Amino acid sequence: MRQSTCSYQAFSRIGMLTARITVIPLIATGLLLSSSSVLLSQQPAPPNQPKPVQPNANPAAKGNAAAAPNKTGKQDPALEQIKELMTPEEAEQFRKTKLRNFEELLRGGKINAAADKKLIAAGARYNLYLMTLKQDPRKPENKTDLKKLRANVLRDIQFSGRVSGNYQARELYLEELTKQAEDLFDNHRLVRFSAVVLLSSLDLRDEDRRKKIERVAYVPAYAPLLKIIASPKQPIELKITAANGLARIGEIGDPTNSRRVSIVEALIPELDLSLNEHSWYQRSLVDTLGSMGITDNLARRPVVVDALLKVMSDPKRTWRVRSAAAYNLGKLPLKANSDIKLITYSIVDLTRKMVTAYNGNNNARFWKRCFWNVYLAFKPLAAGMDNGLTQKPVNQSVVNDAYKQIIKSVATILQPGPPPKIAPDVTKAMDDWLKKNLPKNFRVAPVQAKPENQQVAEGN
Repeated sequence: MRQSTCSYQAFSRIGMLTARITVIPLIATGLLLSSSSVLLSQQPAPPNQPKPVQPNANPAAKGNAAAAPNKTGKQDPALEQIKELMTPEEAEQFRKTKLRNFEELLRGGKINAAADKKLIAAGARYNLYLMTLKQDPRKPENKTDLKKLRANVLRDIQFSGRVSGNYQARELYLEELTKQAEDLFDNHRLVRFSAVVLLSSLDLRDEDRRKKIERVAYVPAYAPLLKIIASPKQPIELKITAANGLARIGEIGDPTNSRRVSIVEALIPELDLSLNEHSWYQRSLVDTLGSMGITDNLARRPVVVDALLKVMSDPKRTWRVRSAAAYNLGKLPLKANSDIKLITYSIVDLTRKMVTAYNGNNNARFWKRCFWNVYLAFKPLAAGMDNGLTQKPVNQSVVNDAYKQIIKSVATILQPGPPPKIAPDVTKAMDDWLKKNLPKNFRVAPVQAKPENQQVAEGN
C-alpha cells in the first residue's frame, strides 16, 4: 500500500500532461484546419506525410509510421477540388431575405408550422454550403474562413432555446445539420474536414453548472461519422477526427446499449484493417472502443475486451497503440465474471515485453507515455474516477498481484529526468510471475476460438 501511494505521488507531475495528451489527436487535426482555415488562401502540405518511425519489437511496425494516401500511393485528386454547392448569389439572397428570420426562430426554440421546419432546413443548408464557397459572398475579397463558419454554427446552437427553454428548433437544426453534412463528404479535403469537426462537436444540451446539468453530445451524429471511418476514399485525418467524435459521443452522449453495440461492431473490423495505417489512427480507434462503455455485444460475447486484448498482443503494432489498448481495458465496465486473470496476465506480459524493448533503447521519449498507459490500466487518473482495474468489481487479489509486477518498472521510467534501465532483479521477478501465472487458456469466452497470440504469450 505504501508503494502504491508513493508511486501515485511520483506520477502527479505528469498527471496534467496525460490529460492533455489524451486529446492530442483532435487538437492536431484541428491545427490542420486552424492553419488552413481560410479556404485555399494557403494550401497545407498533404496530410499523409512520413512521420518519424517509433521503435518496436517488430520491424514490420515501421509501416505504421505513415499511411499511404491510397492504394496506388497517389493523392486522390478529388481531395483538392472545391465543389461550390450554392452560388454566392444564392447565399446573399438567403442572407438578405431569410437569415434574420431563421436566427430568430432558432433562438426562440419553438416550431409552430411546416414553414418553420422548412426554414430550419434551409438555414442548415445555407450554413453548411457556405463552407464550399471559395470566397466570402458578402466580402468577395476575403477567402472563406472555415473555422469562423463552424464557430458561428456552434454559437447559434448554444443560444437556441436558452431563454425560452424550448429546444424544438435546436433539435431539428441538429438533425438537419447531421443529415446535410454528408453533402460535403466528397468535396475539398478541408471542406470535408470542417464538416467532420462540426459533427464531432454537436451538443444536444449545454453544460449548466448552476443547475448541475452536464453537457450531452448529439448522438445521431454517430451515423455520418461511421460512414467516414468506413469509407476507403476518406483521408486518415478525417477518420481520426471521426473516431474522436465517436469517442466523445460514447463518453458524454446518451446512446442506447444497442447503438453502442452497433458502433463497436463497426469499429472492430476497421481496427483489424488498420494495421498498415498510421498508428495515430489505430490509437484513435482503440480509444473509441474504450469510450463506448460496453464490453459485450448483444449476444453477450466480450467483443470489446477481445479486440483490445488482440491489439495489445500484436507485435506488429507500435508500443503506443498496444499500451493504449491496455489503458482502455482499464476503462471498460468489467463485471465480476470477467476473465480478470487473462486480462491482468496480458497486461503484465505486455509490460515485460516493453521493458525488454525499453532496455534496448531507453532514450526514446514515447516510453513515458507507454508505461503511464500501463499504470492507468490499473489505477484511476484522479481520485473519484472509476477508471482502472483496481476500481472494478472483479477479483482484487488478482488485480493487486498483477499490479505489483508492473509498478517497479513503471515507477522507474516515470521518474523525472532521464530514466535508467530496468534492473535485472525486476525483470526476473516479472518472468517468474508470468511462468507461475500462465493462464490455462487464452480465450476470453468459451465460445471463442483460440487466438493467434497464444504461442507468443506462452513464450514459444
